[in-house]
Amino acid sequence: MKFLNSPSLFSLLLWACVSLAGSYSATSQHELDSIDFYGKMLLNPNQQADITAAFNYYEKAYLADLKRQDTLSAIIKLRTMSIGQSSMGAIHESETSAIKALRLVDALPTNQDTRYAKHGVYIDLGKVYRNLNSPANAIRYYNRALEISINAYDSLMVINNKGNVFADIGNYGLAQIEFTSAYEKSLTLSDSLIQAKILDNLGFAQSKTRDPNALASMLPALAIRLQAGDLPGIYSSYRHLALHHHDRNQNEEALDYAKKAYLIAKTINSPSFIKNSLTNLLKIKGDSTAKEFIKLNDSIERAKLNVQNKYAAMQYDIVKEKEKTEVNKLLKEQEKRKKQAFQFLGIFLIIALVAYYFIQKSLNKRKTLQQVYITETRISKKVHDEVANDVYHLMNRVQLHSLNEDLLLDDLEKIYKKTRDISRENSELTIDEDFTKQLSDLLQSYQYEGTVITIQNISKINWKTCSVLKKTSIYRILQELMTNMKKHSKCTHVLLSFEHQKNKIQINYRDNGVGSYLESKNGLQNMESRINVIKGSITFDTAPNKGFKATIII
Repeated sequence: MKFLNSPSLFSLLLWACVSLAGSYSATSQHELDSIDFYGKMLLNPNQQADITAAFNYYEKAYLADLKRQDTLSAIIKLRTMSIGQSSMGAIHESETSAIKALRLVDALPTNQDTRYAKHGVYIDLGKVYRNLNSPANAIRYYNRALEISINAYDSLMVINNKGNVFADIGNYGLAQIEFTSAYEKSLTLSDSLIQAKILDNLGFAQSKTRDPNALASMLPALAIRLQAGDLPGIYSSYRHLALHHHDRNQNEEALDYAKKAYLIAKTINSPSFIKNSLTNLLKIKGDSTAKEFIKLNDSIERAKLNVQNKYAAMQYDIVKEKEKTEVNKLLKEQEKRKKQAFQFLGIFLIIALVAYYFIQKSLNKRKTLQQVYITETRISKKVHDEVANDVYHLMNRVQLHSLNEDLLLDDLEKIYKKTRDISRENSELTIDEDFTKQLSDLLQSYQYEGTVITIQNISKINWKTCSVLKKTSIYRILQELMTNMKKHSKCTHVLLSFEHQKNKIQINYRDNGVGSYLESKNGLQNMESRINVIKGSITFDTAPNKGFKATIII
C-alpha cells in the first residue's frame, strides 16, 4: 500500500476547517475531533477496516454538509477523501472527488475562503494528474493555482510542484528554472525546512543537467535537515546524493549515501521508502542478477499499474457516463419546463392581444361617437349662429318692409352661400385620383381679394402611399384651418409648404394675420380630434399681432 510521506496535507485541511468554523459549540468541537481521528486513520491506516471506516465517515459527513448547505465544509471533506484515495493508489477515484470539490467551489461567490478552497483543489488535481502521468494537465492546474495564490508560501509550493512534474518527464532544464524561482521566494520566509526542501530539489535538477553547483545546493539542504531532525527530508537528501554520485560513477560515495537512506527508511518504517532505498542499493552495487530483477520488477509494476489505471479509468468512465445521463435528464426536464413556460406565455399573449383588440375597438367606437357628437354640435352651432340668426334678421326686416326686392335677393343669396359652405364642409368627401389637384383647388378656393395663398412642394408628395382615411383627414383639417383663417385672421398672405420627413409628411401653415391668445376652440378641437384618429400630430403657435402657425405631421 502506498502512503503519504507525511500527514502535513491533512493537518493543513484540518486547520482550514477550524478557521472556517469560527466559534464552536460542544457539537462542532466533537465534529472536529472526529475529523482529526478519521483523517489520521485514512492517511495512516493500520488495517483495511480503518480505510473503510474512514471513508464511510467522510462520505456521510460530506452528504450531511451538503444537506445543511455548508458547502465549504463539504469541499474540505472531498479534498481529504481525494488525498486519501491518491495515497492508496486509487488515482481515478481521487480525481473524481477533486472534480466534485471543484464544481462545488465554482458555484460559490468569490471571497477569501472560496479562493483558498479553489487554490487547494487545483493543487490536489495537479498531484492527481502527476500520478496519472499526465504532465500537461498537472501543469495546467498548477498554473491555475499559481494565478490565485494568496501568499508567498502558497506560490512557492506550487512552483516547486511544477518543477517536480518537469523532473518526472526528464526536462531538468525547466525543472531547474522552477526550483530556482521557488528558492528565491523561500528566502522571504523564515521556514528553513521549506528552503531545504526546495534547495535539495534544485540541487538534484542541477545534478541531472551537469551543473557544477549541484552539491553546493544539496549539501546545505542536508545540513539543515539533519539539524532539524527532519527524517523524511534527510531520506530525500541521501537518496538524491546517492543518485548524483552514481551518475558520475562515484560508487563508493553513492553506496554510502544509499545505505544511509536505507537506514533512515527503516527508522521511519515507510514501506515505500524501504523499497526505493533497497532498489537504489541494488542498482549501485551493480550485480547483474539484481539489475535484471529490478528491471523485471519495474516492468511488472508498470503492467500492474496500467491494468489498475485501465480498470479505474473504466470505472471513472462509467461514473462520468452516469453523471452525463443525469445531466441530460435534467436538461430535458429544464427544456420541458421552458417549453411549457413559452406555451403559457404564448396563450397569455394571445389572450392579451384579443383583449387589447376589443379594448381598442371600444375606445375607437367611443372616439368615433365623440367625434360625431362634436361635429353635430359644431354644425348645430354654425347653423344657429350663421344661418338661423341671418334668417331671423331677414324676416324682421321683411316684416318692417324695409327691404326692396334686390336687397332681399342679395341677403337670401348670402344665406344660401353660408348654407352651401356648411354643407360642403361636412358632406361626405370623395377622394379624387389626382389628390394633389383636389387639395390645391381646396386651398386656392379660400383666396379672396386682399389675401394671397402660396402653396409650396405639394406636387413632390407621393399621395399614393397615403390611405384614403389619411387623405380625408388631411383634406378636412386643412379645410378647417383655411376656414378659420378666412373668418378670423384678417391676413394678407398665407403660406402652406409640404415636405417629406423620413416616412412622414409634414405640412407647415403660416399666415401674417392678427393672431390671438391660443385657446381651446371648436375649430382647433376638431383638427386635433381628426389628427388623433390617424395617429398624427398637430401643433399651433400664435399670439396677438404675431400671425398664426400650425405644423401637421402624419
